[in-house]
Amino acid sequence: MFKKTTLLISLLFLTFLDAQEINIDEAVKLSKKTNKPILLYFHKIGCSYCNSMQAFTLEDDFVIEFIQNNYKIFHINVSRNDQITYKGKTSGGLCLAKDVGYNFYPSVLFLDDKADIEYASLGYKSENEFLVILEYVKKGFYKTMSLDFYKEKINYQSNLEDEINDNRNYNR
Repeated sequence: MFKKTTLLISLLFLTFLDAQEINIDEAVKLSKKTNKPILLYFHKIGCSYCNSMQAFTLEDDFVIEFIQNNYKIFHINVSRNDQITYKGKTSGGLCLAKDVGYNFYPSVLFLDDKADIEYASLGYKSENEFLVILEYVKKGFYKTMSLDFYKEKINYQSNLEDEINDNRNYNR
């Protein structure tokens, strides 16, 4: 029993030490100057879809480049004890996800210059599909047409066979 309690206390302590402070309010102010809107990526430990999104989609060179050029991204792991300030309220990632109504993982939220959610993408997305979403939001098409209509307009074809046969090393 003593060993289990010690292990639990050690894990909680490491989680506390690993915690970060993320101030989305300040980031939104800076994003106005850089013209790079905020992208929040919500994920959690033990979520296989989150792991796949991180390992494949968010580590894809084209996705990385597009995000670096057009967005400021914040990874919010709801399993950690981060202190996140959003709209004047400081809470943990799990509370923030519940407060904004997106406690489904993975979720990607795009914020406008007032820190309001302008678009949300829920669930795992392949690299190509995520690039389409990033451009769809960046160019403001979400204001005038559905994502499905946008995909038709640009002749986007999902290639499920490529995703199934993806042989990259999952455990990076």
